Parts: sequence; structure tokens; C-alpha cells
Amino acid sequence: MENEKSERIAIIIGFFLILIVILITLFRSKLFSSTDTSAQSDNLSAQISELGYKTINAKDLNKKILLAKKDSPVTLLDIRPFESYVKEHIIDAVNVTPDEFPLDSKINAHSLVIVIGADENDGNIKKTVDELKKENFKNFLVLTGGMDLWKQLVGITVTYGDPTSFIDQSKVSYVDPEKLNEALKQKVATFIIDVRTPEEYAKGHITGAKNIPSDDIEKRRREITEKRVVVVGVNELQEFQSSVQMYDMLLASPFVLRGAMPQWEQKGFPVVK
Repeated sequence: MENEKSERIAIIIGFFLILIVILITLFRSKLFSSTDTSAQSDNLSAQISELGYKTINAKDLNKKILLAKKDSPVTLLDIRPFESYVKEHIIDAVNVTPDEFPLDSKINAHSLVIVIGADENDGNIKKTVDELKKENFKNFLVLTGGMDLWKQLVGITVTYGDPTSFIDQSKVSYVDPEKLNEALKQKVATFIIDVRTPEEYAKGHITGAKNIPSDDIEKRRREITEKRVVVVGVNELQEFQSSVQMYDMLLASPFVLRGAMPQWEQKGFPVVK
């Protein structure tokens, strides 16, 4: 009896030892990973203090943007080349490269300014920080990792639409002039946005179309109140690029008018002036 009892105890102890080994094996990589991350974090902190400016990470910036109020505005200062900014940027970011300083009235001097570079190695960040200090800007932060890290961690950007991109093509649909004309005849609720200039719009536009020029879509996006819109422009490229912007800002499921406004007029469909 005594021997059997001892064997049972030994089996139980053995079982727990095996369980402990399994648990240690499963969590070992995680434990080492945590240690490494901590070390990297310490190095990053030291690096930041040497550079002499404060930073903000992508997730915290996203929260700050979402919670921003009128009395505590946030100015996103994108210092990358204009070509990079046009291709993709954070919503409401203002593009001013270091070569275009001084800032003067280009941004709100009383707001919190977030400097956005291409990545953590962007040499223009230091130039911008020095210029901000020279112009007596007190309240500014630098986005850690720049646009590269923002895209990885948050991913919310506005693009101007690449017609050769399958991803951008999937963001829009197309509607023929005949179908749009028929929908208007049947008085189907249709929200049309004319992205041409005010001068082009005034020369003749589709009945009920709202004029928001392509260059103003981002800052006037709150005027787009419907989720499904038809975009009308001088050509399909302008329509397409404007539609992709709307999609990226989570405003609408856009339809591009095939042939744009010239095709509409060529078919003799009604316009108003």
C-alpha cells in the first residue's frame, strides 16, 4: 500500500513537472521577445532625447486627431516632397517642405503642430524642427517613423487614385450616361458631385449637381452627405481620382460617369446654366 501511494505521488509530481516544462517552452519566445522590445524601447528613448524634440507615435496621433476639438486644433505638417504628398497623405495634412519656409500664415501658429516626414531617417525633420524653433513655435511634436510607420500601424490615408492600380480601380464603379439620364427622368434620388472648376460648372451642368472642385474635395468633404454618389468631371481621369479620394475618406461609394461631361453633352442630355 505504501509503495502504491509513493508511486501515485511520483506520477503526480512527474505530471506537474512535464506541464511546467511545456508552459516554459510555449512562453519562452514571448518572454525573450518582451525583453528585446524593452531594450529597443530604452534605446529609442535615448535616441529621442539626443535629437532634442518630442515625438508622438502613430496610434496616439490617430486618437488625438479623432478627439481634436475646435478649441484645441491639431495641424498636420507634411514636410515630404509634393509628389509624395499628392500620392498619399494623412487626411487634412498641410504640405509645406523645408524649402518653403518661413511658415508665416501657412499653418495655425496656435495649434499643436505634428511634423510628418517620410520615415525615421528623413533628414528634413531636423531642418523643420530647427525652423520651427527659429519661428518661435513652442507646441510641436514629430510623428515617430513618419508616413511609413503610420501606414503600417494605422493605414488611413488619402490617395489621389492611380488608374493602373487594381486596388484603386476596385474602389469605384462606373455608370453610363444613358442610365444616369434615365434615373433622373424617373426622379430617382441621385447625389451628383461635379468636380470641375466653378467656371466650367457655370457653363453647363447636370440638373441638381453640386459643385465641389477636385482640389477642394478634402477640405469640403463634410458637404458630401450621401453614401452613394455619381462623380462628374472634365474627363474620366479627373472623375476617377476624385472618386478614390472620396472612397479613402470613407465618405461614399462613388460612381464614375463614363465619358465624363463631354459624353453627356454629346448625347444631347439636358444641362442647366
